[in-house]
Amino acid sequence: MKSILRTLTEAIKHLNVARNLPDYFDREERRLVVQSIIIGVAVWAVVFSLETAVEWAFETTLHFLENGPTLFLVFAPLLAGALIVAAITRFRAATIHYRDDAGRIHELNDVEGDGLERAISLYYASEPTFEQALTGQEGVDARWQLPTFTLAARKFLATLVTLGSGGSGGLEASVTLIGESVSAGLFKPNPLVNMADRRVNLLSRMWRWWRANDPDDLQTAQLSGIAAAVAVLLGAPFAAAFFATEVMYRRRPIIEKLVYSLISALTAYFLTNVVSAGHTAIFEVEALFLPPSSLRYFAVLSLMAAVISLVSIYFSRLRAIFEEGFHRLQQDVWRRHLTGAAVTGGMAVLVAWGLGALDLTDRGLELVLGPGTTAVNMALAGELTMTVALVALLAKMVATLATIGSGGSAGLLVPSLFFGAMVAAAFADWFGYQPMALIIPAMTAVLVAIVNVPLAAILFTVEVFGAAYMVPALLALVVTSILAHENTIYRTQREKYDGRQIVPGVSVRRVTVPPAWDKQSLIDLDFRRRFDLNVIGLVDRHHPQGMTAVQLDLPPAKPLAAGDILVALGADEKLAALAAAIADNPADESQPAHD
Repeated sequence: MKSILRTLTEAIKHLNVARNLPDYFDREERRLVVQSIIIGVAVWAVVFSLETAVEWAFETTLHFLENGPTLFLVFAPLLAGALIVAAITRFRAATIHYRDDAGRIHELNDVEGDGLERAISLYYASEPTFEQALTGQEGVDARWQLPTFTLAARKFLATLVTLGSGGSGGLEASVTLIGESVSAGLFKPNPLVNMADRRVNLLSRMWRWWRANDPDDLQTAQLSGIAAAVAVLLGAPFAAAFFATEVMYRRRPIIEKLVYSLISALTAYFLTNVVSAGHTAIFEVEALFLPPSSLRYFAVLSLMAAVISLVSIYFSRLRAIFEEGFHRLQQDVWRRHLTGAAVTGGMAVLVAWGLGALDLTDRGLELVLGPGTTAVNMALAGELTMTVALVALLAKMVATLATIGSGGSAGLLVPSLFFGAMVAAAFADWFGYQPMALIIPAMTAVLVAIVNVPLAAILFTVEVFGAAYMVPALLALVVTSILAHENTIYRTQREKYDGRQIVPGVSVRRVTVPPAWDKQSLIDLDFRRRFDLNVIGLVDRHHPQGMTAVQLDLPPAKPLAAGDILVALGADEKLAALAAAIADNPADESQPAHD
């Protein structure tokens, strides 16, 4: 009897845990889960509509060109599309700034080019930083200064026109910007909301519960929007959630944000699955061919990964050359877009005519124009010879760089997968392997070598093609990680910054006190006059209690200690000159100047 009572008592305790579950799952977590689901639904509706519209427009354009009297007809939709996109980029345009690894300031039009770079910059616009406080903008206010829903609408139209008219590029980068803008727009205050917020009613209470005043909450929403957008296209929600987090933080995935990104990605994935009747994967595989496990296969796989690493590095360099060349040589936006369309059309005509004349394939236009998913499916099915694959690789690379470098609204993620697939198709034909056995690991390799998202790459392979390809994909990942290292096409990706930009050209930077400055003060060094910079703080690593201390009001006469960190404010070129002076000749620079 006692044992029965004891059992009942334990059961009641467990029931109490279930009843008190809301206490464990607190109000803030419940709010974030609800927001993630709503973001997933909203982003899915926009991205799925765009994907469907682009597919229909491109197929219509391709059918028109293939049934036309001449290949030169390809220039008609491309040039018309370029003019429309140029007009969209000029309408209510906003400028996004970013600083490259060399410290140079770049201006990005919010609609042109690769949307993921813009999404990364907008993500960090909401990050709470010291420099935002100096300029009077605290966290989310900095993001609200830039467009949200209007940016999503303009990017939607520009991408539809660019890819629908035959421009070369992927869809995923555009939808990441759309996902970020839609998710941010759901929380952006507007006059109607502000008016309702001043009243005590149901709408105001709902808004106060919903709104994201904390920058961390806004960034969670932004990551959720990006993850949902990528999940719609890739059909791999887990990889999409990791991609959103990895592409922002590179080697520092934030797990607490990852959970909510996954909720949004799953929501968008399930909606796509329902509407598309189960057809969610980006690539079509009728029968999955299992990879071999011989030493020869792994040797060929390693060699292929090494080649992909080299291709990726050169592609990243060519991307910078093309973009700088287009913007320097054609500063007029109309001529720049038309020139890019003309180069893309020229490559399409050349490939279609050349391969057709050699009787190699009659689908040359599809190898150059559009997103490139059809060509990847052709490669997976074994329909491409080594010659066709190599021609497609070079032509698609030039066409994509011309489209995006000139300002067309498209992305580089799917073209990156295209490049890996073409290299693998050539290797498969050369060494006599079933193409799928090399193409699937090649996709992992190229995502690592070009996009620098290793976790998302391996998850994408397993989700889309199955666990049988995990070992080959891991081998390709290791080889490309070693050879390509930190190569990435996304110039706005961040890992860490010692300097933070306040406004374009003005930054805060941390500078380590060299041994030659030990026991000297700012007055002794004549720091202000010599370097034309202001010291606004000191990170003291020689605190009496052994702790690191931050002193914002540094007395000019206080002796410095080697290893301490000065926080300096000023023009970027002055900060760069200070860092170079300390690195090159600290002993000479440590001596005060004399008139």
